[in-house]
Amino acid sequence: MEKLKKYKEEVIFHIGLNIIFSVFITLSPYTHIPFGGLKGFLFYLVHFLVLQFTVFGCIYILSLIKKVFLILFPVIFLILSGISFWVYTQDISINSGIIQVILESNFDIAIDIINFHFLAYLFFGLIIVLFWILKFKKYRISSVKSPIFFLSLLSFLTFFLVEKYKFGTLKRKLPYSVYFATKEFFKTDKVSLKKVSQNVYSKAKDVNIVFVLGESVRSDHLAVNGYNKNTTPLLAKQSNLVSFTNVYTSLTYTAISLPQILTDKSLVHTTTNEFTSVYSVLNSSGFNTIWIGNQSLEKSYEEIVKTNNSVKIIDEFHSVLSFKKLKDLELLASFNLKNKNTITTLHMIGSHWYYNSRYDKSFEKFTPVTTSKHVGLSTKNQLINSYNNTILYLDFFLNKLIEDIKKSDQKTVVIYLSDHGETLGEEGKWFHAQDHKSSKNPAMLVWSSDSYLEENPNFIKNLTSKRNDSISTDFLFHSILHLAKVKNFDYNLDLSIFKQ
Repeated sequence: MEKLKKYKEEVIFHIGLNIIFSVFITLSPYTHIPFGGLKGFLFYLVHFLVLQFTVFGCIYILSLIKKVFLILFPVIFLILSGISFWVYTQDISINSGIIQVILESNFDIAIDIINFHFLAYLFFGLIIVLFWILKFKKYRISSVKSPIFFLSLLSFLTFFLVEKYKFGTLKRKLPYSVYFATKEFFKTDKVSLKKVSQNVYSKAKDVNIVFVLGESVRSDHLAVNGYNKNTTPLLAKQSNLVSFTNVYTSLTYTAISLPQILTDKSLVHTTTNEFTSVYSVLNSSGFNTIWIGNQSLEKSYEEIVKTNNSVKIIDEFHSVLSFKKLKDLELLASFNLKNKNTITTLHMIGSHWYYNSRYDKSFEKFTPVTTSKHVGLSTKNQLINSYNNTILYLDFFLNKLIEDIKKSDQKTVVIYLSDHGETLGEEGKWFHAQDHKSSKNPAMLVWSSDSYLEENPNFIKNLTSKRNDSISTDFLFHSILHLAKVKNFDYNLDLSIFKQ
């Protein structure tokens, strides 16, 4: 009877501890998810229970060593609670970019985000967990001989089985996301950049290049490219605009596509591990280089971006997974033309999943749309409609950008290129990072101002003749340097789309 009583006390202790842990930490990522009705709620309830079951195993294994547990568990709990507070209140998604922001932020910035509610949350959580683990000292019976130990081993097995079935199902949720995001941050190699000779110069005069870097937009869902739904009603009315239908990339997610797009790294002919940032070349040639982004910088391309003279991230603490991420129109509030040679890069959140978060309700033209983040609860038609609404928002964004530029007499060329495409149910696949042609065919458009065309009258004609050509994303580096009339730097003119 005494042994049974001890097991009962052990069960009560760990149930209580897991309830505290789940309320303060594990539950936080689920509070912002659109469930989409009862089915969606039940799906995520099961997901949460499975996640917490695997967390229980970690806690139990740690509790086997009493002194380590009493010191380490409160520290871990406090750190995770501090992170979960921002997940609860701001829908922060924990990835390597957020870990970088946390680890590399200046002390004054860190202090600035600390408020009374944050401190109260930490204090309240710490008091509760310390009170509860004091019971652990009194009822210490965690043991490898306990039946609960074998249940904890089952929870470990559950974690690996779930992750093997679908990668990221549990790893991308608290508390695991902190560990795996930190691991990814320290594992990811930064690109090695070459220095550029100071003898480089530009023959361009007062030209503004606006490079709009899109996200997850596939070429064949633009109505200007022949898509059967009118996703680009505003761009279709723009003169001086050419849309390219057959751009190719084999790199189907941002972390690997951007280091190639923004440097002279080739998709096929790479014989070195050192590359040249397009911005470094332009800086040396006298161009002003500006980056305005709506995505947190990832380690794989951060150094390239920082070769710009100016870098501004408008919503640094919200990742692409956040449901509270700022809409891309906010980028334009920080954009203005210059009266000297300038390249401004606008990095969009674009059409990244969850699609409904990327546009305002007024852009919900194609219906019905998804109502749940869980793909399995939406029809293919709903998912595609939501995706097409992001293209409609892109149409509005680019059209507004062009109309704003028209108010100036600055010579301007706008280049829009998505980092990769998106798979929409083909062969049962969804989203990007997929080995499917739909993920490898990003959208690309070029627009030029009348003032630029006055000096380059055959510009649109030359581009139109190439709009259906097969072009790899290698083109961008060489095309921009050609457009900027860069001299004393060896780039491949044959890869430029602006070559006559």
